[in-house]
Amino acid sequence: MSNSYQKVLESFTQDELYKIAQVKRLFECYDGDVEFRKALNSGYLNNEQQRRLKQIGIEFDLHEVDLLFKNPEIIYQFIQETNGHEQSGILAEHKELLKNYPILELWVRFTQKKKLHYKEVCAYRGHFSKNTRFENWRNRRIASCQSELGAFNNYIDHPSLAVELCDGCTVQCWFCSFGAQKLKKVLDYNENKDYFRSIVQTCADILGKEAAGLALLYYATEPYDNPNYIDYMKDFAAITGSIVCTSTAVCANKKWIDDLLAFYRPKNMPWPRLSVLSTRMLNKIHENHTPFELVNVNMLMQMKDSERGKVSGGRIFEEKGDMRQRDSEDYLLDVVPQGTIACISGFYINLITKKIKLVSPCYTSKKWPYGYRVFDETSFETVEDFHSKIQDMIERNMPELPPDNMPLKLRDDLICKITKTGFNLVSPNQIHHFENKSVFQALGKLLTAPPVSYHDAMDILVGKYNQNPFEVHAVLNNLFKEGFLDEVGLSDE
Repeated sequence: MSNSYQKVLESFTQDELYKIAQVKRLFECYDGDVEFRKALNSGYLNNEQQRRLKQIGIEFDLHEVDLLFKNPEIIYQFIQETNGHEQSGILAEHKELLKNYPILELWVRFTQKKKLHYKEVCAYRGHFSKNTRFENWRNRRIASCQSELGAFNNYIDHPSLAVELCDGCTVQCWFCSFGAQKLKKVLDYNENKDYFRSIVQTCADILGKEAAGLALLYYATEPYDNPNYIDYMKDFAAITGSIVCTSTAVCANKKWIDDLLAFYRPKNMPWPRLSVLSTRMLNKIHENHTPFELVNVNMLMQMKDSERGKVSGGRIFEEKGDMRQRDSEDYLLDVVPQGTIACISGFYINLITKKIKLVSPCYTSKKWPYGYRVFDETSFETVEDFHSKIQDMIERNMPELPPDNMPLKLRDDLICKITKTGFNLVSPNQIHHFENKSVFQALGKLLTAPPVSYHDAMDILVGKYNQNPFEVHAVLNNLFKEGFLDEVGLSDE
């Protein structure tokens, strides 16, 4: 897929991008500094705060944005717009007010174009991989996430691969939803570059370059921990033609961020993404880099006093609880809570431990505390063994159609509720209606009984409930295609 973010940048002049970068920095201060946030909400910044803004490159007069002081509730809307929340959006009356504030109006136009960019590249279900089995499996996982995660799924791009270059992580973020262990080992580049290239080439051969190119070279690890991380990115791009994104929590190291910026800037990519762990770190970032240098860089404020919520999972699972245990009234909430930080719908590979998992995002729960389902897992020894194990996992877990012996069992987050004319499938975020057909009435009874095989379900629906076999076949296949059926452990059947 083409770099649609380039189109975002082309919509603005260089001078406009300079202004956008400064407004972006103002909101970073608001989002990441509780004292500054209180001051801005009150409409009064002291001399030190005003001097600080000038020092970090915010050159416009604050009167140009004093709409934020007069209507502080608009700040929340703008922050929501910046963070890409599905239900955000500037209200009509605020849009009218914005006409008197050109710099804020410019910022809103920029963030809206960025949202369109994310929608274009995320949850893509078109032709993607030369491997039809994998492509269809991934499409089912995207449909499953749309059902379970709701609108948040629109901001997941479902990479095919996550390739770990480390075993463990030095940062040990207090909120880590993956519960990363302490760093044990990194994949030495000089000793393993051929090994790495062979693994990537194998993935490209099996999945196709485009599918293999949508990947991460970290997952439950910190990219900075591997001193040759950027060399690995360059090798990956040489093989697949794709540039991988980077998210890092080591943000105050100027050389590290400069090196990442030097890698991404010529390509006009919206990376790296920075997880900012403290206000002190935020201040250091602002001191190290001008607003324009970071115009394409998203900053996630992860300090404890930030208003940004933390995903339940990993280290804070017990504190936050099971995301699925939500009151039924939560279906009416405007904002869908982010229930996972996972994004991979494909193969999670650790090149040090030589383990492979087949995974896809889901709500964090007692069953899946890291926010992803594990459909299958194995290990490998050599590159040749890796090739055969990936092929085996595809063969075992990615049927084109439901196998006859596949249990007709719903995805583990779904509840089937019988209605007068059929049934509803209730997920943590929405209700799927299957009503006003006799086949739905019969199928509802079957889905609430102990699971039977797909083959037996066909026989029961046609024989016992006198349903049209062609209609039964179409309905069951639709449940499978749209990700409603449980495919975890399919390889065991």
